Amino acid sequence: MKQRLLFEGNALWIHDFEIQQLGHTERFTIRHLSLAPPLAKHQGHILLTETEIILDGSEYERIPLSAIEELYYGFDEYYTPASVKNFGVFWKPIRIKYSSTGFLYLIVNYRYFYTSNEHVLSLLKDILVPEQ
Repeated sequence: MKQRLLFEGNALWIHDFEIQQLGHTERFTIRHLSLAPPLAKHQGHILLTETEIILDGSEYERIPLSAIEELYYGFDEYYTPASVKNFGVFWKPIRIKYSSTGFLYLIVNYRYFYTSNEHVLSLLKDILVPEQ
């Protein structure tokens, strides 16, 4: 059965356990003093279909939408505003918890002061939360 493609783009992502393994300089300082990308360990391509998120690049992740336990837009104790340029004034990461694993933080179509995170979040919410 062919799935309908809802979104396609570039992605940066990192897991909570990977953030915890980073040193202070890599986690915070370097993000503000250079042209370094946002806090991420992996980069590649994102595909969003009606049933799954596929991240394919330096790591491959396939997240069935039915396995998503929590979807959050914003910062937390691991991915803090201090870990991005401008302290998160222009964009925030999407945090996904699925299948009782840790968190995956996602940044879609990063362009310094712009991301597609809000658009992707809206698409996910439309799928995951049926209209009443």
